[in-house]
Amino acid sequence: MRLSLSAVCVAAIVASVSCGVTSASIASSPGECIQLAQGIRINRTRGEVIVDAQVATRIGWIEQIVCKAGSREHESLLVVEVSPRLIHAALLAVGCTAGTPGSWRESAPTQGGEAVIERIPATGTPLEVLVRVVRDGAEVDVPVSAWLFASSSSDAPPIIASDRFVFAGSHTRVNPPSLGPGEHYVADYTGSVVGLVTFGDEVVAFEEVIPDKVEFAPALWEAFTDRIPPEGTNVSLVLRIRDKPCR
Repeated sequence: MRLSLSAVCVAAIVASVSCGVTSASIASSPGECIQLAQGIRINRTRGEVIVDAQVATRIGWIEQIVCKAGSREHESLLVVEVSPRLIHAALLAVGCTAGTPGSWRESAPTQGGEAVIERIPATGTPLEVLVRVVRDGAEVDVPVSAWLFASSSSDAPPIIASDRFVFAGSHTRVNPPSLGPGEHYVADYTGSVVGLVTFGDEVVAFEEVIPDKVEFAPALWEAFTDRIPPEGTNVSLVLRIRDKPCR
């Protein structure tokens, strides 16, 4: 499956030639932002993928950091129009290696009848997740942690670390009959771009496994409303390789 996905990603990058990007231009411009397609750019020197985004919601419980338009805007901080598979391709282009999304399952209960949850963390190149906003005429990178806080009823730390994400790479699956022959990139259909709760299909996943059923993991993270611009505000999602040395 990974070979098929790699072929899709390479094809996506090649298709970006129509937008004026070639492999030669990427190689010869290591310090510049290169546009791969409409709404998505890379900076190989900084190990960054930059995606046009908008503020999706600024109030209530948050289960995803970023979703694709038309999916989970009601529980995501940001929404993007760019397809998740193209974000995957861009992460490969800056030198990331895709791993696997996290997962969890309920195993045999304890003798006392308590549920036991087995957690398998996501893997892949470690990333930071930031939001690029304009303040006083200048671009500023804000850690996504600044836009979240833990519920006052929780024992969790008050903020979530912005550098605890990985390039999980979602999955490819054989098409159901409704899609015809071939395969599909799961995140393109579920909308999971950057996850917080573990749905198991994210392009970029939070390192910690948080089950997506409230009986095992009650709602925890809320939008920090006072710190978030109005819904619909144009911003940029920045996915940066953790501890990437800039040349």
